[in-house]
Amino acid sequence: MVIPHLSVIIPVFNEEKKIDADLEAALGYFRERPYSFELIVVDDGSADRTPEKLAGWERRAAPHLRAICYTPNRGKGYAVRTGMLAARGEVRMFADAGLCVPFSETARGLAALEQGCDVAIGSRKLAASQVTRAQPAYRRWGSRLFGAMVRGVMGLAGISDTQCGFKFFTARASQELFGRARIDGFMFDAEALVNARRLGFKICEFPVAWRADPDSRYRPFSGSLRNLAELARIKFAG
Repeated sequence: MVIPHLSVIIPVFNEEKKIDADLEAALGYFRERPYSFELIVVDDGSADRTPEKLAGWERRAAPHLRAICYTPNRGKGYAVRTGMLAARGEVRMFADAGLCVPFSETARGLAALEQGCDVAIGSRKLAASQVTRAQPAYRRWGSRLFGAMVRGVMGLAGISDTQCGFKFFTARASQELFGRARIDGFMFDAEALVNARRLGFKICEFPVAWRADPDSRYRPFSGSLRNLAELARIKFAG
């Protein structure tokens, strides 16, 4: 079995309207690269036509693309963990659906790992980052407050953006971090970074071009309550 250089994990949930554009962009970009790759799309219990569309893409894009579909819906963290643990690449990344970060930014993540990082995370907050379509004001303010709390309470000082959905891991870091992950919801990023620091992995940030996805599935009130509960689990997990 040939081991690909890069595994790309895309978690999806009810993305029938966007999945074609996402996969066209991913395959179009990575097929032009000099390294081998695999694209793993994890469907997190979609109730629309996303699984049907993925089956078609899997047939057309084999062997580069494979789909993992399951029910019921478990959460983004569960989907990313499933993809990471199924990946075979020397380097493993995940990218949010909706093309919030263009796949061309992959070069920056790979460069950070080549320079000695174990975990490389895209950041919307660095001076060189470009936000081409911002979130609504209430989401920006909420994100700032929540980010400050995550950094302070969870021991992630020095990391400007814990939640950007564009992160890279060496194969070893991926296996260690996602093998011990337990958070199924949105705070899986924080869990991975907390464990990375506990285990002594080197974390780097790199700037990205980013645009908000107006079709966000995040629900501010109920989502915030779940996030707080997940952060408590991470904090007191040891």
